[in-house]
Amino acid sequence: MSNVLIRDVLPDDLDQIRSAAAEQGASLQSYLRDAVHAQAMYLRRQAAIARIAERLRGGPEVPESERDAVLALVDQAHHERADQLSARPAG
Repeated sequence: MSNVLIRDVLPDDLDQIRSAAAEQGASLQSYLRDAVHAQAMYLRRQAAIARIAERLRGGPEVPESERDAVLALVDQAHHERADQLSARPAG
C-alpha cells in the first residue's frame, strides 16, 4: 500500500475528524483510510455511470414501470447496505 502525507490541515478540521474516529472506536489512520477508500469507490462509480450514460445515449426509452422497479430495487439495496455498514464492527 502507498503512504500519503497531508499537510496544512486546519486544526479545527483535524479535531472534528479525530472526534468522528473516536466515536466509531477507530484510529485516525483507519478512519481516514476508510474515507479515502469510500471516495475512490465513489469516483469509480461516477466514471462507470458516465461510460454507461454515453453508451446508452440515443437509445430507446425504458418503460416507466421497468424504471420504477429498478429504482425500487436500488433503494432496497442501499438500505440493506446501510444496515450492514451500521452493524459492522469499527476498526
